[in-house]
Amino acid sequence: MKVIFKNLLKAIGIMCYFIILNFAYTRMNTDRLINDIEVFSGIFLVIGLVMLEIAYKKDSGKSAISGIELLVLSMHSLSINHIITFYKYDFRFYLLVSSYVFAIYYVLKSVIIYTKEKREYLKSLSDISEIVKEEPVKKEAKKRRKTKKVVKTNEDEIKKETKKTIKKDNKKEEKTETKVEVKKEDKAKKENDVKKENKVKKGTSRAKKEEVHKEETKKVEKKTRKTKKEVEKND
Repeated sequence: MKVIFKNLLKAIGIMCYFIILNFAYTRMNTDRLINDIEVFSGIFLVIGLVMLEIAYKKDSGKSAISGIELLVLSMHSLSINHIITFYKYDFRFYLLVSSYVFAIYYVLKSVIIYTKEKREYLKSLSDISEIVKEEPVKKEAKKRRKTKKVVKTNEDEIKKETKKTIKKDNKKEEKTETKVEVKKEDKAKKENDVKKENKVKKGTSRAKKEEVHKEETKKVEKKTRKTKKEVEKND
């Protein structure tokens, strides 16, 4: 209803514009009136261009249509003098007819807008009845179930991922522990090998010493035996 009211106000304004021009034709000079019409047409042209720029920025169809309407009005105002002189029409009659044309256009536009809006409103009402018949409570329950399923699946995935990460961490810890144990075993083996080698070396040195001692004792015994024999011979 607001859009229709605006269109009707536009129609009334355009009719008042043409009525003022008609009234000025009887009281003013024609040259001055033509200059005033050109000024009005320039104003309408500027406003129409501004409206088109606003429509382009906001991507609005309504403002674009209103800008086009103002451009048409400005072109019509500029062409009044040319059409009257070329076709030899009466100035007052031509302005009266043009005011009726613009008024009829805006009335038809408001009627079309009203019918479109009424159809859309009735369609919305029919959609509401269909939505009420389809039991929206079950739909909400289904949506909740779906959300619960989604939440469960997400929780399961998170649990799986956490288990995988824990397994990986445990495997890494086991590997590090086995490496440490292997290093400890290698150190113990090396220490045992060193101890065995030292024992073997000690044993060989003792055996050598015993052999040398035995050889020396044997030599001493031989010498003593010789001396005894020599002493016995002398006696």
